[in-house]
Amino acid sequence: MESGGQRLRWRKRLLFNLVLLIGMWGFIEAFSYVAVQLFLGSSEQLVKQQQGAAAEDPFQPGGQFAAPGVIHPYIGMVMQPRPDQKLTYDDKYRVTEFGFIDDSLPIHKRSPDKVIIAILGGSVARQLGMNATQVIADELSQSPEFAGKKFEFVRLGSNGYKQPQQLMTINFLTVLGAEFDIVINLDGFNEAALPEVDNVPFGVNAAYPRDWGKLIAGTASPEFVRMGGYVTYLRQQQRDDAQWFAKAPWKYSPTALLVWGIRKNRSDRLIRTQTTMMSRYSETERTYCGSGPPEHFESTADVYNHCIDIWSRSSLLLNQLCLGRGIRYYHFLQPNQYLPGSKPIGAEEAKTAVDDTGQTCISVRTCFPLMQARGAELVAAGVAFTDLTRVFADHPEPIYNDVCCHVVPAGDEIMAKAIAARIKKSSR
Repeated sequence: MESGGQRLRWRKRLLFNLVLLIGMWGFIEAFSYVAVQLFLGSSEQLVKQQQGAAAEDPFQPGGQFAAPGVIHPYIGMVMQPRPDQKLTYDDKYRVTEFGFIDDSLPIHKRSPDKVIIAILGGSVARQLGMNATQVIADELSQSPEFAGKKFEFVRLGSNGYKQPQQLMTINFLTVLGAEFDIVINLDGFNEAALPEVDNVPFGVNAAYPRDWGKLIAGTASPEFVRMGGYVTYLRQQQRDDAQWFAKAPWKYSPTALLVWGIRKNRSDRLIRTQTTMMSRYSETERTYCGSGPPEHFESTADVYNHCIDIWSRSSLLLNQLCLGRGIRYYHFLQPNQYLPGSKPIGAEEAKTAVDDTGQTCISVRTCFPLMQARGAELVAAGVAFTDLTRVFADHPEPIYNDVCCHVVPAGDEIMAKAIAARIKKSSR
């Protein structure tokens, strides 16, 4: 039999081992906490990344590139519809079943007591539609023609859209029965800046939607599909890891957070490597489906002129379509910081909104004067065209918030007032 002394010694050893184990665990946790701060950023940031990864959809719309679009048979591409999605954009909008960010579906019907206004264009038009439609409504309400009427806005702007996508969007929706009273088209930048960068260098037709070769590549190449499947697997693995490590007791452990962070960094590197390979593959392995009718340009100037022709003709056709259906069409050339004299740019704004060495600057300074001249021809042809490039000329305060073309909400409101003023000028 075990004596009392032996039992006491056994309990002491057990207690000692337990204390040693707890001490080692505490040391490992403390070491892991320090390692996270030194090598992976703050624990708070890493936890937020983990929560985001746990909720992420491994399948990327538009293939495995960082693109918001999915292929659409008539418009080229739309955003990935999320019918069950909550109002995730400013708590007011979602991606609807038609693939646009809006608070309702785009099929509206006319009635004498309301005004249906569609807003077309790229990301600047999308942002205007999300931030400043109330400004347009308030301004138009001051006109006797619109007083007392309800305004319904149909937000059809989308990132990267360029003509003829605006034209095709209205065509498609009117075929489905959509009715409009007013169509606002705010564009110009994407038509000037994107084809030369996203399509033409890779043999893709300039009129096709941006990055069309990447969007369509997966439908034509088994090798591309294989690479895309591997990226999807890695992203699914990331999501499953995040969900597992986010559960108790692991979510309380710095060591578990460190292990998850290391695993995520490794899979991020693999995803970057794979998507780089896919990007190169999509640029070299081209089918007719991914390139469209072949084009040949003698110079960059030829590319610009060709794209401006498409832009101008699309606007004329949009005007004719609208006239035939009793819709008032207004075309606005959007402002841009790189057009000389269009806005006073101070040192603070220049830090975040100006890159004079970039291709964007060259495209705008070359194309916008040509578009302004072509705008005068559109007016002569009966199009209600308005040049908004100087809408910020009397605003020295910072308005542009990136080196592309986007503005702060106050900039949207300034544009909205100018757009409403133009519409009121031609009120019936």
